Amino acid sequence: MARRDLSNFDASDRAASELQYIIRSEDKSKKSTVPTVTSEQAMRGKRIFHTASNRDVTRVLFVSRNTELLNPTKQTLDGYIDISDLFDEVHILILRHGIPPKNPVLRVADNVWMYTASSDYWWLTPKAGKELAEDQLVFAAGFRPDLIVARDPFESAIVAHMLGKKYNRPTQLHILDDYSTSEFIKKSPHNFSRLFLPVFTIPKFLSVRTLTASILTMVQKKFTIPDVALLPRYQNYESLISSTAYIDLKEKYRPFIFVLLYVGKLGHESTFYRALDAARFVLKNPRVGMVVIGEGPAQGEFEKRAKLLGIERQVVFEKRGADIDTYLKSANMLIVTDVDPESEEIVLRGAAAGIPMVMSQTDARDDIFEQGASAFICEPTNIQDFTDRINDLLNDIPLRETFVKNGQELIREKFHHDPSEYLDAYRTSIEEAMFVEATLAEEEEES
Repeated sequence: MARRDLSNFDASDRAASELQYIIRSEDKSKKSTVPTVTSEQAMRGKRIFHTASNRDVTRVLFVSRNTELLNPTKQTLDGYIDISDLFDEVHILILRHGIPPKNPVLRVADNVWMYTASSDYWWLTPKAGKELAEDQLVFAAGFRPDLIVARDPFESAIVAHMLGKKYNRPTQLHILDDYSTSEFIKKSPHNFSRLFLPVFTIPKFLSVRTLTASILTMVQKKFTIPDVALLPRYQNYESLISSTAYIDLKEKYRPFIFVLLYVGKLGHESTFYRALDAARFVLKNPRVGMVVIGEGPAQGEFEKRAKLLGIERQVVFEKRGADIDTYLKSANMLIVTDVDPESEEIVLRGAAAGIPMVMSQTDARDDIFEQGASAFICEPTNIQDFTDRINDLLNDIPLRETFVKNGQELIREKFHHDPSEYLDAYRTSIEEAMFVEATLAEEEEES
């Protein structure tokens, strides 16, 4: 659909009609009928009943600073769901600091439009975003979206609040990063300046969703929000729980009878040296070995370190082409010293595969695992703690069995396994923002 001058009444009215035609021409019979859940039940992983929306069409505007959404092949909020499958009509407004794009408005799918607002200064991107939204989404019939969702409590929240207030639209805020940590400040040179914004932006929203329980707890302690909950989570490892390993590592690497496993990139930023240092004492035993799945420019340095520690015969390096899942099923213990997103994926796969784990602490892991019941969680730089926990697991078979049982149970309980069901839960959690104000009004009348 070609973009037209929206200052012309007839042009904007025609553009709105074209959009409406696109939506109404969709085959409504293709809509999912899988039962869905409330946000609270989605948070707990329960699946009880279907909630039918009283709207024929839901049009949503997402406001985000995440430029990864500009990926032309697939736009996704969570890494799994294609955003075009979430709602009947989706508008994505990206706030970007830098040079203006050649094409600030793109139609990336039949029902998805992408808008890129940029500014020379990061703190001016909300102004640019508001102006672009008003230029492209205000038609003769009014502001196009029914719901506005901010994907961070910073610039995106400012834009969402301004648009929601001006056009009387419900809003929802997503908080995906724990902005109270030092790691957040390191992610961007402007993040230190952003820290004051949530104090003002978060209270402006009646509906808030967080990525982890730790962020949820932080929000509940600092603010009074009528509707606050976790975003539903999804993992597709159900088949991994019941699968069997087709490689016997003890047979492959004789004379090892106990195999430690490390999975990760071996770059110069890798923390594999911590795993080596922590396991060096148990690796003095010729019957204990460590298999490393990974490669990178620092592999030679790690091989030298293993030699200096006198354990080079016990450490085996394999390239990343190996089938990680079957190694997880066959090894006796997984050591995770990294805290990057790839390592977060590894610990989930490890829990589903049923391997006892000793891992570095992160918010996501604290949110999923219970210390000493489903995994051992250590302060990332505390090598001695890693050493002690490795020894504990090595010498305690019942404890390893407990970790396996509880880890797999957590995977079943905390994550949605069915894609259609998860999509419905995610959509419902966002759409609940549309009814918060009405619910609050009803409660006030009853009281």
